[in-house]
Amino acid sequence: MQTQQTEIQKEQTTIKLVEGTYTPMEAADILFALIGDKIKFHNMQILSLQERFGIDSVHSEQRIKELKEAKMQVKDLILEARDAGMTLQIEGNIKINFLPKE
Repeated sequence: MQTQQTEIQKEQTTIKLVEGTYTPMEAADILFALIGDKIKFHNMQILSLQERFGIDSVHSEQRIKELKEAKMQVKDLILEARDAGMTLQIEGNIKINFLPKE
């Protein structure tokens, strides 16, 4: 019996995650929630790798650092928009590609 391997040929897919104009407080809620969820994800990755294999996740630790910096940058933008009496337009797309396993 011969096994036939099926290849998935799929082009890049883009999904609109966030699109619109928001008050500074609405923008803060949206952006901090997204960043917070990513930080939680990486924290769980770190805990999982430490508990299961006793190793550190350098990638997740670096991403948490980058995400915390992004959070501070967003905070500054939110405060600047609030103080200037402006709204914020946010466009956030997610690009998804199929890649072969390494």
